[in-house]
Amino acid sequence: MKNPRFFSHPVMDALVVAVIMVLLLSSCHRNDDPLFGRWVVEKVNVEFDENKSTPEMVRQYGEMERGNVIEIGKDSSMIFISDGDTSWGKIGGKGEALFYDGVLFGQFKDGVIITETSTPIGKVRVSYKKDPLSLRRGVRGEVNPQGIEP
Repeated sequence: MKNPRFFSHPVMDALVVAVIMVLLLSSCHRNDDPLFGRWVVEKVNVEFDENKSTPEMVRQYGEMERGNVIEIGKDSSMIFISDGDTSWGKIGGKGEALFYDGVLFGQFKDGVIITETSTPIGKVRVSYKKDPLSLRRGVRGEVNPQGIEP
């Protein structure tokens, strides 16, 4: 029984297999996802009820939010670092809406991640910009939780 071949020459068979492997591997390592990377706070807008808060409270809350960091891996994993606490989960999107472990997290619009939190004394809106120079990631592009520095 003859060995089946796609082409008449064994080198062509090997070349076709090599091209298919390169295409498959390159499709697994996409860097063009606009969410992939490390995000740092660009702007904090604290809108607290003046009757329920003080200027010092607003200032402290704003400073606390400025330390937030979001890291999103190629595999849609997400690390959120806020005030020394770190949480891990999966991020997904529908249109401009972003969901973190299935719960509405914020929105992605014009290259910026925007989150809004409501509290009993008002709202806090935080805008994040991408920080490509400080991305911490693993070999395959997933977020690496070891050694993350906010």
